[in-house]
Amino acid sequence: MPDVIMCLLTNLFRIFLIDRCVSFFMEEYADGRKRFLVCACFYLINAATFLAFHTVWLNMLCNLAGICAIARLYTKSVRSILFVSGTVYLVNCGCDVAATSLFVTYRDGESFSQIYAVLSVLLFFMCVLLIKRILTARKGMETVPSFQLLFMPLCSITVVILLIYFGGCSHIGLVIVSVGLLVMNYLMLYLYNQLLLTTAQKYETKLLQTQVSEYANQLKIILRGEEKIKALRHDMKHHLNELTLLAKKHEVSEIQNYLDQMKQFVENQDELIASGNMEIDSVLNYMLQKAKRELETVTIKVALPEKVRHSFDVNVLLGNLLENAMEAARETDKKYLSVRVALKKGVLRIKIENSFLPSCLIRGNEQGKPPALLTSKASADSHGIGLGNVKKIVEKYNGTMEITTRNDIFCVNLILYMAKMEK
Repeated sequence: MPDVIMCLLTNLFRIFLIDRCVSFFMEEYADGRKRFLVCACFYLINAATFLAFHTVWLNMLCNLAGICAIARLYTKSVRSILFVSGTVYLVNCGCDVAATSLFVTYRDGESFSQIYAVLSVLLFFMCVLLIKRILTARKGMETVPSFQLLFMPLCSITVVILLIYFGGCSHIGLVIVSVGLLVMNYLMLYLYNQLLLTTAQKYETKLLQTQVSEYANQLKIILRGEEKIKALRHDMKHHLNELTLLAKKHEVSEIQNYLDQMKQFVENQDELIASGNMEIDSVLNYMLQKAKRELETVTIKVALPEKVRHSFDVNVLLGNLLENAMEAARETDKKYLSVRVALKKGVLRIKIENSFLPSCLIRGNEQGKPPALLTSKASADSHGIGLGNVKKIVEKYNGTMEITTRNDIFCVNLILYMAKMEK
């Protein structure tokens, strides 16, 4: 009976890890309800098959079919499904072999203590954490503290092995300890995933709040402009009369001065950008107004058509890059920011330069990793989320991002292909 309970628990944790591991490889979204149903069916069939037959080949087929079913939720590509399923299964199988071969000589059809299954699933847990670390590093995304998380399963494996070798407790006691360690590892992983989800939700909430502020600010700018135009239109008869009198007197300089005054009256000092694209103008006006207040030198040059599709993605790029640039420039004596946005021949170019403290620079590694800045945010947990989203959007549109530094200037160059964005 204790072995049956342990079998059910280890199988539950293993399938949870398999689902997480498959999701690491896939970039597409899978419906949560379908994932739960597939994993539940996989768990019931796999557990029943193992407890009833103890046959290697049957267990292999069941595991491969279950992993393929989970991968199928993310993609329809047969090649991707086979690659991901094969990789995950080989890692899982390798952990099984490593855990059992140290203690028993397994023969097909024979049952063995599920203590070794606990060791196997803990080893698989460590492998899943390492896979997560490798994949996030290759994608250039923010790193996760996988090495710190490895401490828990590693200590658990050590405790179980020591109890097996030195016989510190009875079989029932060993089962209880193993189940407790398994539950602790599962809870740790679950709480960590919830922490990541909460952090992502906080970032999305902050992004929505910023967007609301941006649109509200842009609306105020538009209303101020309309009020000035209404006032000018209301007094237009008087202005025309005055200009007519000046023209009759041939006072050209006075006419020019009067027109300059009218132009100055109509101009809205808060409207730094007026490209015709309301979504992009809103984020640029909001961020650059803030930059004008906090920095000493702010140069702006924007040339965009009136209609740019996927403005949401462009705003995420601009918002995150400008926020990072302003944060770095604020700490310097120069307090410099330069923004260049242009669309030419279907290519959107974004260039943002800012002053920064060279002492905050992290140099890239030998593989050509671009330099980055140390965070000065109050919460280091949120550091890297914005830049990670920027990289995802650049990859989404087959664009390029180049980060360079010269002396005390940090520069980010982005190129996005509008033809790809239209698709």
